[in-house]
Amino acid sequence: MNKNNAACRWLLMLGLALTAAAGAAQAADSGTVSRMWMADVTPAQDQAFREGMKTYVQCLHQHSFKQTVWAWSAATGDVGRYAFEVDAKTWAGLDITDPADKDCDPVFNASVMPHTATWTSWVTERMPKLSHLTSDRKDVPALAYVYSVRIKPGHGPALMEALEKYADAARDSKWPGQWFVRQNSGGGHGASDFTLIWPNASWAEIGADSNPTLKAMMEKAYGKQQAAAIRKQFMDAIAEQWDGVWRASKELSYFPAG
Repeated sequence: MNKNNAACRWLLMLGLALTAAAGAAQAADSGTVSRMWMADVTPAQDQAFREGMKTYVQCLHQHSFKQTVWAWSAATGDVGRYAFEVDAKTWAGLDITDPADKDCDPVFNASVMPHTATWTSWVTERMPKLSHLTSDRKDVPALAYVYSVRIKPGHGPALMEALEKYADAARDSKWPGQWFVRQNSGGGHGASDFTLIWPNASWAEIGADSNPTLKAMMEKAYGKQQAAAIRKQFMDAIAEQWDGVWRASKELSYFPAG
């Protein structure tokens, strides 16, 4: 769902108060598996951190690093957070070490690390069957509305089944909203299991209504009783949820030449 208040409406319809982990655009040439990194930066170190990252990105260009790196900064919540997604494309891609890593590690350690408080990392996998994208957008959206959930033990299949029913109905009805889903692994204690991401061009787009609403779309596809049951199945799988808006940072991102 393109959070075109559809996201807001959806979460409210699901009984959620608005719903973080970082997301990134699904560029047409990206794979399905990425390594995520999140940095916590204090306000006093923010400018130095950004300058250090620019220096590091310049090093990646100089050494022709082969993987795309999308950068995001938190626009809501704890705004001292930065998220970076490294496109590994596949699980096997996580085993590959680019020579540029070794060449640029000293630059990263000297220019970036002194300005961060903590780093957190996890692996994320795109779930296309649970997602609904209305267009193949190759650009990185200006904003991403990110809703993260930690599920109850053993409830992963139920949550995925409910999400797939939402996605099937949205595709069949050509619903104008859009969203994509990530399954997360290895984030440590208390980390999110799934992330739902709505790409947006602006705050105005975030606040705009979708027509028809997701609730109306689901009730037309499944009938009121079954739509309510799917909503309940989704809700019952969740142990904890939280949300945030993230802003794309092109100057801290890296895109390989060609």
